[in-house]
Amino acid sequence: MELDTSSKIQIHVGGVYGDKKKSIQRFVERFHNLENSLRRRLVIENDDISYNVNECLQISKQIQIPVLFDVFHHQINNSGSIKEALELCAKSWDLERDGIPMIDYSSRNPAGSRRNHADSIDLEDFKCFLAQSLQFDFDIMLEIKDKEKSAINAINFAMRDLRVQEFFESLC
Repeated sequence: MELDTSSKIQIHVGGVYGDKKKSIQRFVERFHNLENSLRRRLVIENDDISYNVNECLQISKQIQIPVLFDVFHHQINNSGSIKEALELCAKSWDLERDGIPMIDYSSRNPAGSRRNHADSIDLEDFKCFLAQSLQFDFDIMLEIKDKEKSAINAINFAMRDLRVQEFFESLC
């Protein structure tokens, strides 16, 4: 497809299988057995049960790939503030090699279990997230069930963010 190395494939580290240390070791070993063309495309994402941001960052240091920050998963399986996690994950990205850091954003479905994604974007929650992330540049991927509807709402809301306004002004 002739894409540069900023085109990424996000994966979770996986299960713990009774021994997190050995599971991480297996993940690292298997990662090193992959072809370089695949390794340079991968990013690991924190999850809501097994591997928090700090654990993903430890793995990232061993295998030299970025950590994609998942806000919703961090709120469930948390290892510090969102602002701290954003900063640490952003540092795992090499702008030339990896492009702009990516973030998965979603909020909790208030009618479901604490692990259920919302059907629609919660603009108040999104507003709080944006306020905590003002000094960072990143691409957001929405993990929300009504997809386009929430994307349009998020874009309309984000247009009030100076970073977004400056980006569009730079295009002119």
